[in-house]
Amino acid sequence: MTFFSRALLLFVTGIVQIFFAAHLLFNWTILDLPSDLMFIPGILVLLASAVLTIDYYFGNRDNRVVLYDEYIADRYYKIGAAGYAMTGIGVFVLYSIQDYSKWSLEAANAFIYDLAAFFWFVFGSLIVIFSYGDYKESVDG
Repeated sequence: MTFFSRALLLFVTGIVQIFFAAHLLFNWTILDLPSDLMFIPGILVLLASAVLTIDYYFGNRDNRVVLYDEYIADRYYKIGAAGYAMTGIGVFVLYSIQDYSKWSLEAANAFIYDLAAFFWFVFGSLIVIFSYGDYKESVDG
């Protein structure tokens, strides 16, 4: 695996996450969601994780040293810290805007969808940002 192939794998995974999250958050009508298609982002994340894990353990040792060095880990941790901050603020806002006086099963269900869509959106955005770093590495390196 190279920086470019990893960037492409992560970018596609992140964009799909963002698309499904935005579809749910903004009530787009491109697809009939929520539906049986909701498994697609999760399957892509699992497949991407499997490919990266298999590459790490069974891939070329020289590429592994380059692809998984301290600089990449530092970039991952910084992006993860920003993600935790965005998630914390977003969850606070989502809880704050709820009208609990008119709470019902439908409102709770909608809230859970909004919360899940927000997490997908943040997670997908972080994946795309990380993939952009890999793309820059492939162009610069």
